[in-house]
Amino acid sequence: MSTYPISVIMPCYNKEYEILRILQAYDKQDCQIEFEVIAIDDGSTDNTLQILLNYHPTHFHLKIHKLEKNSGPATARNLGIEVAKSPLLLFVGDDILPEHDFIRQHIDLHEKLEERSTAILGFTTWPKDIPINSVMLHIDGIGAQQFSYYYMSDGKEYDFRHFYTSNVSIKTVFLRSVSQWFDTTFNYAAYEDVELAYRLHKRGLSIKYSTKPKAYHYHYHNVWTFSRRQYKAGLMANRLINKHPSLGSLILGKHWQLKIMKAILIAKFYKTREYLDDIEKKALRLGSSFENKVSQVSDKYYLSIFTFFFNKGFIQGYLSNQDLVKKVQIWYAKNMLLPLFQDDR
Repeated sequence: MSTYPISVIMPCYNKEYEILRILQAYDKQDCQIEFEVIAIDDGSTDNTLQILLNYHPTHFHLKIHKLEKNSGPATARNLGIEVAKSPLLLFVGDDILPEHDFIRQHIDLHEKLEERSTAILGFTTWPKDIPINSVMLHIDGIGAQQFSYYYMSDGKEYDFRHFYTSNVSIKTVFLRSVSQWFDTTFNYAAYEDVELAYRLHKRGLSIKYSTKPKAYHYHYHNVWTFSRRQYKAGLMANRLINKHPSLGSLILGKHWQLKIMKAILIAKFYKTREYLDDIEKKALRLGSSFENKVSQVSDKYYLSIFTFFFNKGFIQGYLSNQDLVKKVQIWYAKNMLLPLFQDDR
């Protein structure tokens, strides 16, 4: 089956300013064996596809596929899995720049850990040549809303929630052992990797973390952009729990249904929407004022803001009555955002 030792699967969407540098980094890998990069253009509207087509690698084989419309990373990755011709699959993002020994480290670790159900999670961090604000330090640090590396130890094993498709490799035969790969109903980049990993977990998936396969995440965030990301993550968390109800407590905490019922019982008596947008914008503007500061105060504010927007997205998907949705979202805003203003006085 195998033509190459490893296939790098990279969905691409509107990354014309980054993708050339990413491709060049794969050309600079120090391994002496050829590998393949499968780039799937997910309906880009900029010049991403043209840059891919014009690139001629010297140290790897580049396969390019195009989706006619933007369908989300799950659809793009499934296409990559289908056409891959390697015993190992390495999932990365189009904003992930690999260290020079990235490919070699993933291959070496799989050679040492031969069990078919073992996946390798590498280390992804912020690069040094972009400005790193307190939001970015928080979400990859104590807040752990993006990655949980802050709390992880090299060489340890972690559960299916840490199948980060920015830097994770898995044996092809094991991934293909499930009839459905990434669930394409997860149209945003959130929890589609967790959902697949959960089904693989039932078949014995083991995720080993190593700091050796290192990569850099070229994705600048501020409080506004990450709040939008958290809202989408909340929507996808609802989809995950709809599909796998037993994961509710693990994702949302104990007694999550009772807490939502409490919010519904209180919020349904609200007679006004109380300017939800105004509350959100005030909280976001306040959060922006901390972006150039790093402190326990900023972590407290970000934790409240980002948790609120996650909950807002979850409620949007969880409840069908849109009037009730707004009222419950206001309840969350009053309990999670309004106290920030009081603390700021």
